[in-house]
Amino acid sequence: MAATTNAEPKPGKLSERPGWTELRAAADELHAAELLLGDPLAPARTAVPHLREFWRAMVAAARAAQLGAVQAGAAEAEAPRAWLDAEIPGVDAKARARLGEHWRALAAADSEPPADGALIAHAQAARELLQRIEPIIGGSPLRTRTRRTAWTALALVILFGPLLGYVALHTEVEGEGPWRVAYHSDRKLESRPIVQREPHIDHDWNKDAPLEAVPPDKFSVRFDTCLRIDEAGPVAFQVNANDGARVFIDGESVIDAWERDEKTRKRGSGAAEVPLEPGVHHVRVEYFESLGVASIKFSASLDGAVPKPLPHDRLTYPGDDLDEDDPCAAVR
Repeated sequence: MAATTNAEPKPGKLSERPGWTELRAAADELHAAELLLGDPLAPARTAVPHLREFWRAMVAAARAAQLGAVQAGAAEAEAPRAWLDAEIPGVDAKARARLGEHWRALAAADSEPPADGALIAHAQAARELLQRIEPIIGGSPLRTRTRRTAWTALALVILFGPLLGYVALHTEVEGEGPWRVAYHSDRKLESRPIVQREPHIDHDWNKDAPLEAVPPDKFSVRFDTCLRIDEAGPVAFQVNANDGARVFIDGESVIDAWERDEKTRKRGSGAAEVPLEPGVHHVRVEYFESLGVASIKFSASLDGAVPKPLPHDRLTYPGDDLDEDDPCAAVR
């Protein structure tokens, strides 16, 4: 008589599991959106179609895997909202409510384009959702994107990179003022920034976040502008910040209050008198917030008087290319 075994049969191929093919499609669309949101040359709004396709595929995966209460006849435009309104295994009510807000903003994107930061936050929330659903449908998270996806992304960059660059450089930055301000959601000025124009460097955020899509702690900001000097002479610069700050003139460090002073154990405050020749000079101020209260104020004196915000008639917005070697070249 043949021997028997109590071993359970191995599960079939992932592609045969209900909802897995649709979930993979959702992951690919989200990956495409993240690539665009992480590309400094691509306007964030170019990620909107991919985020919409992500939700279409996610709902299709949920239907196939019977996750949540989504009726087969539900209108496509309403399906994500209906799915998020019901209970979903592994996703709590708070997360579903946050995702629902993101979806409603995305659904209205044609008439009310979301801010760049809102789209970044949307993609982050979508990634968290995907990470919760993947193990339920497939038993383990999706693997790294296939080579075909990578080559497709590379081909898109090669084909459409120049066009995206043109659009990005000709997209008006929000806000008013001669200061270009880049907000980063990390302490090291490394994450994709949210860029806007501002009139001065004079912020007291207390314990609040500087922007909706930036955390209240562990963020950083880079401010820069082009300063016109009419007569040679010393210019006094002063910065007071909580936590760290540093100032560069024409790429040279003139104030470094980034780390704590060995004696006072304080940081964020400093002053320097810098001799400047007539012409245009690039002024860059960098700041980071660690924990707690956040603030920064930058001022200068062009005539020996008490330092105050630099006058607008001496400043010029440096432009929209964050990677330009000489941001003030156009106004020199």
